[in-house]
Amino acid sequence: MLSIKFDVRFYETDGLQHVGNTALVGWFETARLPIFKFFTPTLDLNNWPLILANYNVDFLEQIYLADPVEIKTWISHIGNSSFVVYQEVWQSDTKKAKGTTTLVRFDYASKKAVRIPDDIRAMLEEHKIDLE
Repeated sequence: MLSIKFDVRFYETDGLQHVGNTALVGWFETARLPIFKFFTPTLDLNNWPLILANYNVDFLEQIYLADPVEIKTWISHIGNSSFVVYQEVWQSDTKKAKGTTTLVRFDYASKKAVRIPDDIRAMLEEHKIDLE
């Protein structure tokens, strides 16, 4: 499991006094940074090898400004060219949201999905979770 903790920022809250639903997508992306580095250690955007194919977020409870959040990140599935990232948002020892993101290793020149190399596959496996 990968984990990152940070404070909720004031601008992420909405008129209902809780974190707006779009903030979580950004939090999840920020928490995927270590996974991005498996593929591109320098995060060179000119040679970016991933595309986002899908994401889902389930909101379980409201999140507020008061306490820091922790984003926990695992890999729930590894395919030939794609993998699924499973993430949770925790605040005050309570799971507040969960989500999945499907990423695909992609060759922009050929505009095709390409196989995940064995060395990167091994790094992804280190963070695997069985959700069933």
